[in-house]
Amino acid sequence: PNGETQTTMASFASSRVREVEHRSASACKCESSTVALCEDGWKIHHDENMTENGATDDADGNTLVKCQMLAEGTSIRVAPMERSSGGWSTEHFHEHLRLPENSPAGKGMVILLEAMGRECIAVALAPYHSYELGKTYVVHLGANGNMQTVLRRHVNYDQCVDVTFPSRVCAEDAWIPYWIILQSGKLSAGVGRIPGKNCVGTLDDSMYDMLRSGVDAVKYVGVGNSALQRNARDVRVRNIVVTSIPPHFALEGIPIEESDKKFVNILEMEYGKRGNQNAGVGSGGGVMPSDAELLAEYEKERSKARARAAKFGVEYKEPPPDAFLKWSEARRLRANPERGFITGIDTFSATEKAKAEARKERFKREERKRKGLPEEDPTMDGGGGNTMDSEGMNPQGGEGEEGMEEEE
Repeated sequence: PNGETQTTMASFASSRVREVEHRSASACKCESSTVALCEDGWKIHHDENMTENGATDDADGNTLVKCQMLAEGTSIRVAPMERSSGGWSTEHFHEHLRLPENSPAGKGMVILLEAMGRECIAVALAPYHSYELGKTYVVHLGANGNMQTVLRRHVNYDQCVDVTFPSRVCAEDAWIPYWIILQSGKLSAGVGRIPGKNCVGTLDDSMYDMLRSGVDAVKYVGVGNSALQRNARDVRVRNIVVTSIPPHFALEGIPIEESDKKFVNILEMEYGKRGNQNAGVGSGGGVMPSDAELLAEYEKERSKARARAAKFGVEYKEPPPDAFLKWSEARRLRANPERGFITGIDTFSATEKAKAEARKERFKREERKRKGLPEEDPTMDGGGGNTMDSEGMNPQGGEGEEGMEEEE
């Protein structure tokens, strides 16, 4: 009306655009845009009049930063990842879903996204548009039946740097906004549209950040589904935005505000449709504990188990919720109440590799028995399972999953 050039401000959850769903990130279309750093959240701001250094202000005084994003109206339905390939493949990445051109990769990156899923939404930060062992960070949102958030970087096939935080951050009936920040070797993840607010937890990997080469700085983003149990479900992701750390945060980085609670629970926040429906009066006339109280009790028992393992020098094993909670409470605590679920994909761990080898040997024995061949002498050279190809691991389930449950 006043003759000024109009720009389009779009929130991440526009319902006026018809969504086109793809089965992988590699099949999607990505585009360049800008993000406006508003007080009520970072929002897409379609403005082509950007300065060369990638930052300027809009008419309202909000800082604008260049970004790469999924095309508006695009969503991804991600199926559970295959165990045989280590989970990640090139289909989970897109060559244009990365930091904008000329962005200082070594300074870090910010990722915004919305997701809908029961559990195990996985986001990878990699130096190339593929998973690189030792150089890729992965954030598992809603791992362990939507009871934890895991931040991890595998050093090699047997070792990893990771942290786990009790939380409930996934919902299968509502789009939940998330943010991920990597700056100065510290990886943080949280819920909401304002990066730094409602932080679930932080992985401090600053030593690696100081020692890595410049070409190993993360630039690309991958989207996966790390649910492994037999009846794992797809997750949906949309509105992925990748940008660099805004210049006015360059000195100290984006401030990370830890949640005032021990864990972030979206059922007690404004996100999701359910609200906190699990608090109230139980059928026996007593007060039913809330999800927050159950998660706090679960984390208390996990801490005790870790302390016992350290004291007696034994391997720490994750205690199941029904080991110390009522069956009904443990079942409610799990967003996925099915038996035998597994936390976010970690196929490089010694435990998972041992299970894979055991399944491979069993399949080999069954195959020889079916063909009427004599059993191999285990004392002979070559009697191991090195001749079995990856198909013998049966990544799609079937007998392999049953064997996995028995072993667990």
